[in-house]
Amino acid sequence: MKNSWWIGAFAMLLTILACERTGDEIGNAAPETKMVVDAINLTGEDRLNSVVTLSWIGTDKDGYVTGYDVSLDNVSWDFTTQTDSTFRFELNAGSDSTDIDLYIRAIDNEGTIDPTPAYLRIPLKNTPPVAVFNGESFPNDSTLIVTTFEWDASDIDGDESITQAFLKINDGTWTEIDKNQKRISVVPTNPSSTGTTDASIYYGTNTSNVGPTIDGLIVGDTNLFYVKVVDLANSESAPDTSTSIYVHPKTSDLLVVAGEGELVQNEYQRAINATYGAHDFLDYESNSGENQPKYWSPTFELLISNYDILLQFGNGTTFTNDITGQRDILLGFSAPFIQNYSTNGGKSFIINSFTSNNDVSNIATVMPFDSLSSSSGQAVIQVDSAMVPVYNPSNYPTMNPVSILLGMDPFYPTADATVMYEGQLESFGNWTGPNTLAAGRINGSNQLFQVFFTAPLHQFGTEAERDELFNQILNNDFNW
Repeated sequence: MKNSWWIGAFAMLLTILACERTGDEIGNAAPETKMVVDAINLTGEDRLNSVVTLSWIGTDKDGYVTGYDVSLDNVSWDFTTQTDSTFRFELNAGSDSTDIDLYIRAIDNEGTIDPTPAYLRIPLKNTPPVAVFNGESFPNDSTLIVTTFEWDASDIDGDESITQAFLKINDGTWTEIDKNQKRISVVPTNPSSTGTTDASIYYGTNTSNVGPTIDGLIVGDTNLFYVKVVDLANSESAPDTSTSIYVHPKTSDLLVVAGEGELVQNEYQRAINATYGAHDFLDYESNSGENQPKYWSPTFELLISNYDILLQFGNGTTFTNDITGQRDILLGFSAPFIQNYSTNGGKSFIINSFTSNNDVSNIATVMPFDSLSSSSGQAVIQVDSAMVPVYNPSNYPTMNPVSILLGMDPFYPTADATVMYEGQLESFGNWTGPNTLAAGRINGSNQLFQVFFTAPLHQFGTEAERDELFNQILNNDFNW
């Protein structure tokens, strides 16, 4: 009886062990993969653009999914742990549409791969690119010689799919431009010409390397600019059109830039007309400086490079640049470009007084001017005192102020400066400092090429004396 029980128990144990061995031999089950979208049934214009977001899911009945392989050809695979992704597909060059094959296969915790990957065919159609001007970058309504602006382009299929960019002026021809250069300056090849003419293109802030030549610019009239781009599929953007811009020609070798109001402008222009004659004039003061360049670099540097002489006057009034938000006085904006202008042989006559809160650090040494006195109080010049010439004094007039002037700006000249005028100054409030009111720079040929006054010349001397001074500087000193 006992033996029968033992034999039965042993037989049952053998049956259990046999069953366990049979389970081991079944092995790991492969995972399954499924696309969240089974099909994309779109044709013609309804096809998707090249940026597509897709999702998928994987299951494993005897374990868990650790990741996925993704393929576009069912041969080469890339691994990911994500269950969705935004794909940016590329259409073949010149192709308007295409179908993309996408395969996804799940991988489980034992490394087993789904042998039947999920599959989706994705119908794509190219989306045309877009080109636009930055309307705020253009001059307000007119410009002298130089027209600077910015443009941009985009493409839903990826900005890198944009292959070409083109610019056109008025009824001229489309001219290819560098698609990566988004700041453009257009300058007539002959700035003194009028009518339809060719123009040079400058990129970015570059003022030396000229880009392509473009036709269609009308100097002395209004102009419209057009921009467009082309993508890999040879799809063109709709052209964008600028506002109308009047381009003034160069009419003289003297450029006058005004940074003070109408009364001062009138006096300086009277003296210029009486002594030098024709000149080109820019009002950079009125309406909070609205006519100042949106992009000082390269606009102002390209502009002044076309003139033999620059006469600029201003004071301590600060302006705000519409594009950058930078605040500075007129000379603060223009000084770096006047420095390059001087290096390249330009002659400049600068008149600029200051206020006590002006930062003159970026002007110092650009002009023959090192610094102002840091003393408290003020330098004063009385009606019976004078601004006295010390450089070739027989050539320049001694000039008395038209009224008592407080807050004069005598300065310490740079080491390479030639002092031209000194003031018979008095101290108010214990002021101490230099007495230089004008200085210049002379080149290696003993030629004066830069003159800088901090004295407001419209408040000194008679009209005849001011005319004498302007005549000496513009017609004699700068006559080389």
